[in-house]
Amino acid sequence: MFSRMTLKLPWRVALPLMVLVLAAIFTVFFDTAHSIVSIWNNYETFTHGYIIVPICLWLIWKQRGDLASITPQPSKLGILVFGGAVFAWLLGDLSNTPVVMHYAFVVMVSASVLAFLGWRVARSIRFPLVFLLLAVPFGDALIEPMMNLTADFTVAALQLTGIPLYREGNTITLPSGVWSVVEACSGVRYLIASITLGIIYAHMTYRSIWRQMLFVLASILVPVLANGMRAYMIVMIGHLSEMKYAVGVDHLIYGWVFFGLVMLILFWVGGFWREDDQPAKTPVMQDKPLSVPPVAAWKFFAVAVAMFAVAGAAPAYSSLVARFMAKQPPVVLQQPAIENWRPTDAFTNWHPEFKNPAAQQMRYFLHQEQAAGLYIGYYRNQSPNAGLIGYGNVLAMPGGDQWRRLSESSVTLAAANLRVRQNLLAHNNQRLLGWYWYWVGDRFTDNAYVAKAYLALNRLLMRRDDSAVIVVFAPYSERPDEAATALRQLLQDALPVVRQQLEATKRQAL
Repeated sequence: MFSRMTLKLPWRVALPLMVLVLAAIFTVFFDTAHSIVSIWNNYETFTHGYIIVPICLWLIWKQRGDLASITPQPSKLGILVFGGAVFAWLLGDLSNTPVVMHYAFVVMVSASVLAFLGWRVARSIRFPLVFLLLAVPFGDALIEPMMNLTADFTVAALQLTGIPLYREGNTITLPSGVWSVVEACSGVRYLIASITLGIIYAHMTYRSIWRQMLFVLASILVPVLANGMRAYMIVMIGHLSEMKYAVGVDHLIYGWVFFGLVMLILFWVGGFWREDDQPAKTPVMQDKPLSVPPVAAWKFFAVAVAMFAVAGAAPAYSSLVARFMAKQPPVVLQQPAIENWRPTDAFTNWHPEFKNPAAQQMRYFLHQEQAAGLYIGYYRNQSPNAGLIGYGNVLAMPGGDQWRRLSESSVTLAAANLRVRQNLLAHNNQRLLGWYWYWVGDRFTDNAYVAKAYLALNRLLMRRDDSAVIVVFAPYSERPDEAATALRQLLQDALPVVRQQLEATKRQAL
């Protein structure tokens, strides 16, 4: 970072040790770093990650003169933050939550700077240390809400235009053709790009914190609104051209061209209030002569030893847990009878999209003339490729090629003292109502985050990680209420049996 001739002695000790610890972090957590880069490679939405690190290094290099005037001081707070990040990584690893591991890894890097160089140095380069978090590929959770928002906006705009339409889920039918709002239409790619550019532009252009915050807020709201306008205009182009234009590759081209214009306008308007010709309001804090006592070199070595020990403990404990979980026997699911319900043939070709359970069963029943089904996906010795909670573990995707999810909501079943996730599913003219929830740590929950927390706690305490997803489903023709009646009756008769079945299956491993 600096010339050796101009560095104070504490810098000459602290910098090499910090670089050594950073190298150790990248070595010990190599799989996590590799996972981040793999996502950058494989998903265009996150390719901006490649420029985040160079930008951060450049911003730090710009301040090298001011930084050289500060005497680095080891920070206990930095060690605590580093330890917290390592523990968060462990929880993410135990619960198979890559995004937690990714954020924890980046925080480890920033915390290393604080631990070795102290609060005064970290404060002066706080922006690049925080900006580094944008290198983490995050946004999958925004896809579905953005799809729904885009569909809502498009439908409202079309109705204002006076065009008749029929909407089912995120599929919009016009007299001229059928349109579906899929993942590529969600606008998440535009939103992430806009936020990244907006944050760096606000930092470089404004000095007032309020102007920075307002521009970042505009960088969030403008692409959301622009994506709705983009979707509406594409549908209108297709409709007015009788589906000749904006239905193929040009669909995507129009989207990127429109987004580029919107961003140019946003930066052009933001330039009217620029303040980059003014000095920073919070200059770097420089040391006064003799104001900082000499720092003993052994303190930097002590920090390095402590961070080496903390960094190595988490993967070691994770390996210990993995060996313990691997000793569990295979899962065998029984099929106990359910009173008042008789087995029948399959009445649908639908199947939940939960990946790689240790065992699963799909059962179909009749009660009088009501048909309903029960699915159990049981997980044991979970891994990133075979875990209860994960992206794509759903009853059906909103834009599925076969079955698609029309809607999802949360429903409380007072009679069963149970809260479930309700899905309306469709394929051609077939309709299904599905309710599902999770069983983790002998508890029922419909919340995926709570289920993750239970899973992490069980594995952290060396308990069995047995868990399951339970789904009940029934067909309907016009109104989901007719299927809901059948599912309530099935739950009344089957829920105690299912609970006993899950507990008995778990005892097989003891």
